[in-house]
Amino acid sequence: MEMLTILSLVLAAPAARTPSPNDAVLAADAAFWRAFNQCDAAAMGRLLAADIEFYHDKTGLTAGRDKVVESLVKGPCGTPGLHVRREEVAGSVAVDPVPGLGAIVSGVHRFYAKQGDAAERLDGDARFAVVWRKSDTGWAMARVLSYAHRPAG
Repeated sequence: MEMLTILSLVLAAPAARTPSPNDAVLAADAAFWRAFNQCDAAAMGRLLAADIEFYHDKTGLTAGRDKVVESLVKGPCGTPGLHVRREEVAGSVAVDPVPGLGAIVSGVHRFYAKQGDAAERLDGDARFAVVWRKSDTGWAMARVLSYAHRPAG
């Protein structure tokens, strides 16, 4: 009887999730956007390639790690009393491998704004595509496209 109970417990246990090849790049992507939401310039910088190019349909091209971090710190993080938060739209994110380089992470993201003590509100959404470069030291954003921005409503 004891053997049957042990066997029943083993068979009833949930199966372990098999790691996906996409897990590492998605973890890097989540880490970058967590740093963005916290306005953590150092953490953002660690996840950007030195030669990053950031293309934005409203602000144009920003090239180079220092310039991209500076634009994020002075832009979304630079307005006193304003907090901007980015989140991806559930189910919209896709990961496509790029042989010999890394992966492209794409989808739709939303931006929320909170001014002072006011409630957070949806500000708008946009499409994104990020080329992540894999190296011996980890993943780094190499090219970013943020486009098709639409206001909320």
